[in-house]
Amino acid sequence: MINPNPTPTRRSLRLVTITMLTVSIAVTLTVLLHLALVSHFAHQQARKEAQLRLQQLSWQMRDSLNRVTNNAIVTVKLLAELPQVRSYDKPDATRSVLESIQREVADYAWIGVADADGKVRAATGRMLEGVQVEARPWFQAGLKGAHATDYHPALLLNKLLPKAADPWRFIDMSAPLKGADGQARGVVGVHMSWQWARNRARQLLTPALREYGAEVLVVRADGTVILGPEQLVERKLDSTSLHLAQAGRTGSVREEGPDGKVYLTGYSRTGTAGDPATLQWAVLVRHTEDAALADARALEHRMIVLSVLMALVLAGCAALLARRLTRPMDALSGAIEQAVHATRAGGRADEIPVVDGFHEAQVLSHAMRELVRSEEAHRSALETMNQQLESTVAARTAELQALLLHDALTGLPNRRALMQTLPDAMRRAARAGKPCALLFLDMDGFKGVNDTHGHEEGDELLRQFGARLCEAVRTTDLVARLAGDEFVVVLEGLSDEQDAHEKANSLLELLRQPYALRRASVTVGASIGVALHRPGDAHDLDAWLARADGAMYAAKRGGKNAVALAA
Repeated sequence: MINPNPTPTRRSLRLVTITMLTVSIAVTLTVLLHLALVSHFAHQQARKEAQLRLQQLSWQMRDSLNRVTNNAIVTVKLLAELPQVRSYDKPDATRSVLESIQREVADYAWIGVADADGKVRAATGRMLEGVQVEARPWFQAGLKGAHATDYHPALLLNKLLPKAADPWRFIDMSAPLKGADGQARGVVGVHMSWQWARNRARQLLTPALREYGAEVLVVRADGTVILGPEQLVERKLDSTSLHLAQAGRTGSVREEGPDGKVYLTGYSRTGTAGDPATLQWAVLVRHTEDAALADARALEHRMIVLSVLMALVLAGCAALLARRLTRPMDALSGAIEQAVHATRAGGRADEIPVVDGFHEAQVLSHAMRELVRSEEAHRSALETMNQQLESTVAARTAELQALLLHDALTGLPNRRALMQTLPDAMRRAARAGKPCALLFLDMDGFKGVNDTHGHEEGDELLRQFGARLCEAVRTTDLVARLAGDEFVVVLEGLSDEQDAHEKANSLLELLRQPYALRRASVTVGASIGVALHRPGDAHDLDAWLARADGAMYAAKRGGKNAVALAA
C-alpha cells in the first residue's frame, strides 16, 4: 500500500550548482592570491627601481659638482703659476689673462688678483679694482693655500653684476701667489656663479621625472639647502638621508619628509673629507613614494578588472559544461520521478526509457578495466626497458663527456674543460676575497726533442711534463693541456701577486729537472706567463687568457726559461 503522505526528502544541491560554486570559489581564491603576490612584488620592484634611479641621479649630480669644482680649483692653481698673474704690477696684462679665462668659462662671474694687503690689483671687467678685500673669506683662506669657499650670497659684486632672474650666489676658489722666496705676495680668486648648479639639476631631471615630482637638493654641511625647491632654498633640513650623506655614505632610503609625505631619496656626498680645496655637500634626489608606485597601482587595478571578467567567463563556462555532463542523469531522474508520481496516483507508469550513458558506462567500465590492466602490464615492461636504456645512455654520456673534457694523450683536462672551470674559479675568488692566478706554460726545447728522438718520445715527454705539473700543485688547483706543448695551471687561494710569482718560479725549477724517456734522458724548460685575477676584476675569460698568453710571450722574448707577470 502506498503511503499517501510520504515524508518529504531533503533536496540536495544539483551538480551544476556544485560545479559553479567550486569553480567560482577556486577562481576567486586564485585571483586573490595572484593579486596579493603581484601587488607585493610589483610594489617592491617599483620601489627598488625608483630608489636605484634616484641613487644614480644623486651620483651623477655629485660627480658633476665635483667635476666643476675640481676644474675650477685646477684653473685657479694654474693662474697662480702664470708669470702674468704672479707679477700683477702690470694690471693690463694680468687682466687680459683673467678675461681670456672668463670668456672660456661663462660660469666664472668674476676673477681677480689681490696683493698681500688685500687690495684688488686686477680683475675681469675692472670690477672691484682698488677695493680692499682683506676681510673676505676667500682672500684670507687663499693666503694659506688652495681653498674652496662655500656657497654664499653676493656682497660686493651684487650691485656691479647685471640683474638676473635668480639672486647672485657664489662659490669661491682661491690660491696664493708666491714670490721667489716662497712667501705669499697675493691671492688669485674666482667667483663661480651658482647658476651652473641650477642648470645641471634641470638637465638631470627629465620631463618624466619632473612629472613624478622628482627634486634635486644640494645641502651645505650645516644643513642649509643651497639648491632645491624654492620653498626649501636657504632653509635648514633634517632627514635620515642627509645624515647618511654627511657621514660619507651613498645609497637610497625610504623616509618621511617634514611635509608628512613619504619620500624615496637617493643620497651621496661631494668632495673629499679634510681637503680644503673641495666642498662637502650632501646631494639628495627624491620623489614621493606614491609617484614611484603609481604605475604598479594602475597595473593592480587593471588586473582586478580583468580578473573579475575572467571569473565571470569561467563561471559561465563551468555552468554550460555541468549542464552538458548532467543531461543524461537529469533525463533518467525525470523518468524515475514521473514513474513514482504515476504509481502514487494509482496509474500505470510509463516505461523508463533507455538513457544513453548508463549502459555504455557499464560496458565502458568493463572495457576500461581490461584496458587498464593491459596498459599497466605494457607500462611496466616499458618502464623496465626505459630504465635499462637510461642507464646505458647515462654510461655512454659519461664516457663521451670524459672524452670531450680530457686530453687523449696526457689525460689532463683540455681547453673545453678549462673554459668551463675558469668561471667557477673567478666566483670562488670573489667569495673568498683572495686572488687566483692563471699560469700559461709553453715548453722550451720540445721541438728539438721531437725532431731528435721521434714523436713517441715527444709524446712521452708531454705526459711526464703534465704529470710533473699535477704533482707540483695542490689537488684544489687545475692543470690543463691546451694544445701541443702549451699547458695552463690555475692557482687559487693566493695572498698576492708575489705569492703567484713565487709559485711559478718553484714550478719552473721543478720542470727544469731531467726527464727519463724510454730511450734517452732530456732536459727542457718552460716560459711561464702569470695573469692574476683579483676578486673585484671583471669576469672576462678571453681577456684573462690573453693576458697570461701575452706574459708568456714576454718571457720567451726575454730569453725563455723565465716567469713574466702580466700587467
